[in-house]
Amino acid sequence: MKKKGKIILCAVLVFVLIAGGITWSFLPHPLNYKINSVEAVGSSLEVTEQTEDCVTVKKTGDGEYKILMFTDMHLDGKNSTSGLTVNRMVMSIQKEKPDLVLLCGDNVTSALNRVRCRQLGKIFEKLGVYWAGVLGNHEGDNPMSIKRGEMMDEFCSFEHCLMKKGKADVTGDCNYALHLLDRDGAHVETFFFVDTFDEMNEEQLAKYGYEPGESVYDGTKEDQVEWYKEKLAETKSLYGECKSIMLMHIPLPQLGAAAESGDFLYGDKLEGVCCSGFDSGMFDAIKAGGSTQAVFCGHDHVNNFGLMYEGVLLSYIEMSGYGSYSLYSRGEPEEKWLQGYTALTLHADGTFEQTQVRYVEQ
Repeated sequence: MKKKGKIILCAVLVFVLIAGGITWSFLPHPLNYKINSVEAVGSSLEVTEQTEDCVTVKKTGDGEYKILMFTDMHLDGKNSTSGLTVNRMVMSIQKEKPDLVLLCGDNVTSALNRVRCRQLGKIFEKLGVYWAGVLGNHEGDNPMSIKRGEMMDEFCSFEHCLMKKGKADVTGDCNYALHLLDRDGAHVETFFFVDTFDEMNEEQLAKYGYEPGESVYDGTKEDQVEWYKEKLAETKSLYGECKSIMLMHIPLPQLGAAAESGDFLYGDKLEGVCCSGFDSGMFDAIKAGGSTQAVFCGHDHVNNFGLMYEGVLLSYIEMSGYGSYSLYSRGEPEEKWLQGYTALTLHADGTFEQTQVRYVEQ
């Protein structure tokens, strides 16, 4: 074969490989998991009231609330890591038998993910466990992904999903409250779920003094802060002075500032804190409200520390997925992997105990 022919053949092969790779990346990849084989755990909760931005549940039996929190599962379905992530999550739920499971964002990612969203919902239906949570910065960021609002519609269509899109006049797709009551109807805890979006747009960059086109993480908006204040006041009018916890995906800027001290209650800082690029006033509202005792987040896969900052616990949830960057993907030995979940035990007075659980230690 002449040299020119070899060059053409190589060019064609390269084109085929590139085109094939692009096509494969945009194909709908379902989760590699046998959903019908999932054994039920059952539920200890019943829903007593629902509005557009609030759900109230109570226990059907005695005992304290047990809650498992997972984050950054990155269920893209493209390789065996998604199946491994789902398998570890299901096994943990079946072992712990929690009252409630919470997801802290970057749950179902990548292109053509509607099927995977439905699969995740079906898994919780098979488990028979109630679940809630927030979206992360990678939900809907792929041009072939379903939109964030559509993803919420898919999740909310399942009986055991307690998520709400929230009020239409509040920025975001998942701003809502969840009241947890004991079997006698007494308030135990309220969870506030707040959308932190993706990256700042050009208008926000200009507003907060960043350069046009700069990549800066988004965060809570001023109208979400006002919503939180109003919802907390409403909660106090129902239950009196009470305890609450907030869940969001991207950390508050106060976590970045506080992490410089290195005064951690637990865990390690193994990367920078990729927090919101501006302060919306949410932390000040939390302090002024005197109710929210902790803010849990995800987003930074190899940070799993928590610390007290001006009387409020700011904490990462143990990273739960194998499909994105992690100590697993960086080639660290298994005993160092952070993949797992965070377990909470809620006491009757709203205080709680927390445990960071690693899959490899179970």
